[in-house]
Amino acid sequence: MWSSIVLLLTLSSGVLCHEKSFINFGGFICPREEKALGKCLRDALNTFIPKLATGLPKYDIPSCEPLLVRSLSVKQTSGPISVSSSFSNVYVRGPSTMRVKNVDIHTKKHEIVAQLHIPELRMKGQYNIKGNFLMIPVEGNGDFTSKYRDINATVTITLGRLKKENASDAVTCEKLHVKFDVGQVSVDLEHLFGDDKELGDMINKFLSENWQSLSGELQVPIEEALRDFLKPLADHAFAALSADDILF
Repeated sequence: MWSSIVLLLTLSSGVLCHEKSFINFGGFICPREEKALGKCLRDALNTFIPKLATGLPKYDIPSCEPLLVRSLSVKQTSGPISVSSSFSNVYVRGPSTMRVKNVDIHTKKHEIVAQLHIPELRMKGQYNIKGNFLMIPVEGNGDFTSKYRDINATVTITLGRLKKENASDAVTCEKLHVKFDVGQVSVDLEHLFGDDKELGDMINKFLSENWQSLSGELQVPIEEALRDFLKPLADHAFAALSADDILF
């Protein structure tokens, strides 16, 4: 998902330019009027996104199939789940199946808002977890797999200026906010209780069957982790652009 956000940022380098009636990005000639521009940007992104599976060298975007997340930490200390967990070498498959449902351009606010849908994300990697699930002490580490289906996300990007000495101001991503919800989740944490496979299977089943009631416990830390991962990518995508050409 985050690789496609970099594509969104890169292609939208001309989105807020007020000197032209039409803007060319990625071979799409789009009108500058906000609603029409948003629809055109949506169509352009949906043309390019399937190509993320193999990468887009023209836009300096590597392959995202699979996408490798080196590390991710989640800490939840209240509610029915109280755990500290870390995940490493997480391989994610499915970002290139994403579709952009809508893009809103807010020129006066220097803001881009995209509505996204991903049919399925599949993840596998290593985990380390310690804490309590419903008053049951849990501590384990090993391999994990998970599936997230019917994902809807809203990504809000606020652009700003980055001052440079003896050069034009660059564009920076001042804020990047991710909000998402998932239709269905399945989780398998191997060796969750060491050799006690029965107890481990019970917890995995509980997590998969009750993810809706538990998702609120983990939603905020996961969204914060995604934001921290995405923002440096957004800054990198805009670093070479002149703010005078985009912001007004």
